[in-house]
Amino acid sequence: MVALHGHGEPVNHLVFTPDGRVLASGGDDGCVWLWDVANRCALARISWGAKWVFALAFSPDGKTLAVGTDASLLLLREEAGSWKPVQQSREHQNWVTSLAFTRDGQLLASGSADGTVRLWDVAERRKRSLKSIAAGLGTVRSLEFAHNDLAIAAGAASGIGLWTAEDYEPIVFHRLPDADVRSVAFTPDGQALLAAAGRTLLLIDLHTHEAAEVMRGGPGTFRCLALARQGTRVLTGRDDGAVQVWDQLDGAGRTFQWHTGTVNCVALSPDGVTAASAGDDYCVCPWDV
Repeated sequence: MVALHGHGEPVNHLVFTPDGRVLASGGDDGCVWLWDVANRCALARISWGAKWVFALAFSPDGKTLAVGTDASLLLLREEAGSWKPVQQSREHQNWVTSLAFTRDGQLLASGSADGTVRLWDVAERRKRSLKSIAAGLGTVRSLEFAHNDLAIAAGAASGIGLWTAEDYEPIVFHRLPDADVRSVAFTPDGQALLAAAGRTLLLIDLHTHEAAEVMRGGPGTFRCLALARQGTRVLTGRDDGAVQVWDQLDGAGRTFQWHTGTVNCVALSPDGVTAASAGDDYCVCPWDV
């Protein structure tokens, strides 16, 4: 494992490009770094005056990078090898803390510390959001579209919600006492939703809408998670600096102590072969699973 250094403050989010060749990281220094995964080196540092970067998402074609900051939602577009800002929105009334593209790249969802989820028409680059959903769960930490793009899940400061693209009322709504849900991800078969909720890893059946506890640990054991798009591999980060990998949701998994501080974010490449983690020690760590 090679630790990549560049950020001057804690790192909040990681995301791979769809082809898995580039890893993007954003953090409390207000910068986005792009890393060459194969060669384990920096490609570019992007800075435009943001104070903090909380969330990142690549479009399916890898040409657009959505960035959530303390002040706005920003869209960057790759042109001639460099990334240029093409659109900015300040509709959210607080930090933009989570982002997700649909699989066809037509829509972008953004979640905020103002407790709302907004949907954006990326294809037409409309400056106003198409829809705003009052999630009612506090700060929205994580977003993901269902495999058919017809529903969106949110993990937030006080629970989990699932909405269809057409409705404002949730079809799944779980308030969780003393649980900050920092990550949600649909299982590869699209039949369930996995959520990292601090002490527990929850599995929500999308047919019965019931939540079951899959694993339990100490405080901060399940701070963040990532799932391979193919297969059943699950990656979680912890408050104690450890990263755990499960090839199945059973057993203890494999534990790696890559970090000296809290792991704020983890990511898996689309093929599930390469993982990355980052957090309060300012380091970005890509490694072969």
